[in-house]
Amino acid sequence: MYREIDKPAYTRREYITGIPGSKIAQHQMGDREIDTDEYPVQISLVVDETVQLRHGSLEAARLSANRHLIKELGENNYTMILRKFPHQVLRENKQATGAGADRVSDGMRQSFGKIVGTAARIQKGERLFTAWCDVEQADAIKEAYRRAYNKITPPCRIDVERGQDLLIA
Repeated sequence: MYREIDKPAYTRREYITGIPGSKIAQHQMGDREIDTDEYPVQISLVVDETVQLRHGSLEAARLSANRHLIKELGENNYTMILRKFPHQVLRENKQATGAGADRVSDGMRQSFGKIVGTAARIQKGERLFTAWCDVEQADAIKEAYRRAYNKITPPCRIDVERGQDLLIA
């Protein structure tokens, strides 16, 4: 219902009241202290379609990927970031249903809508997640991304941005 980007941006939080909080618990996972240049491999999850992703699905994807990485690699053996934040405020014109609904509802009169959540607008080719790891950990990162993109709607691909030659050898 909120997948397509069909309305102008509605993000000015200083003018909007009643925005529910984001479900995203954290954007940086793994070892935050180490510099990412020290890892030889950088892998990203790239979205292949322009889409809006609700904050609940972003958190579900992040959680499934991070749980897999903690189980396989340990807490501090990788670094992963979620690159998008749900700025877009979503509205819905709720319709009454059931007996007598025609007397209660206003139809399309004053149909601006109540706020129901937030979403991140992601353009085609943008990176959603990026992880840095050692060469032998790359397969675990790819499996974590596979689990993550099963939680979101657009088609995705896994790009090895740094260290491709190390993975082939």
